[in-house]
Amino acid sequence: MNRSPSWRMALLAAAAWLLPTTASAGDEAPLRPTTCSFTGMMDELRAALKSGSPAYRKYVKERLKMAARVMPSKELLAAVQQERDPDTLEALGAALAGKSSFSEDATLLQPLLARAVGDADPSLRAAAVRGLRGTGSVDAMARNGGVVTYEQLIRDSAPEVRQAVADNLVHESAKVYFGHDRTVSETAVATALASKDPEVAARLLSEVSMEQVGHETVEKLRQQLRSEDAGLRSAAATALGGVPGSESASTSQTLVQLYRTEQDPGVRKAALQGIARLGLGSARSTLESLRGVAPALDPEIDAWLSAMKLGLQEWHLLLREKERIRK
Repeated sequence: MNRSPSWRMALLAAAAWLLPTTASAGDEAPLRPTTCSFTGMMDELRAALKSGSPAYRKYVKERLKMAARVMPSKELLAAVQQERDPDTLEALGAALAGKSSFSEDATLLQPLLARAVGDADPSLRAAAVRGLRGTGSVDAMARNGGVVTYEQLIRDSAPEVRQAVADNLVHESAKVYFGHDRTVSETAVATALASKDPEVAARLLSEVSMEQVGHETVEKLRQQLRSEDAGLRSAAATALGGVPGSESASTSQTLVQLYRTEQDPGVRKAALQGIARLGLGSARSTLESLRGVAPALDPEIDAWLSAMKLGLQEWHLLLREKERIRK
């Protein structure tokens, strides 16, 4: 029977669950397989997190994640509920989240979500949130009835929790769905708008892909161009540069108007970047028309125009070339 790579990895983890005992001093006793206990794995994890090298810590955490896929849930769930060390809780949470994803049983995450929202210690709340990173956490939260959401967690009073939320959504968009999941992107926007922390909100808007968002979300981003916080206006302009092609013409006009009326140089630079990204090579005439509006930023326009002459069609290449020219 053919097995997918994930199944083969799980079977390897199951095999690793059985380790040979050490022979006696006289080497007369035969080697016998024995079950590697969860307690033993936890002892190894704690020792690695306390004094192990970065490579060893990574190995031990990954080993726990793989073993968790095939181990019974009871001990793992109990450990997640009871753990008091943030680093250990994060590792346990990652193992539980991996098991939940592998088994397609979102309810396994309930103890971790409960700690993320309800633990009295902010460092443990943040650790529980970080445990969700690298999985389809937005979908998993929805399948748990939306009892705990990122929009709720972003309002946490602890900065480390809010930062963990932003880290999760940025990572999930880029590394789990490679920028192609509309729900994650729109959740990031909704979470940013729910935040009372302008810096975290700005990071969500500027770093999460917007290539799949719908018209309603684009309108929400436009509204942020009127924010009193310059960082949020700048982040919204950056985000608008990445909206779907069906929104590009009207969005480009919005950014042109922003550039003409905005007084903050950082927001104006973000508007230029958004215009360039929406149009790539076809944005040259639009950018040229903005010369003289803010003379101090004319060199920025010139850098974009010089980069566009190279005919690059990949956005990251165009952005890199523009930054090289502008140095």
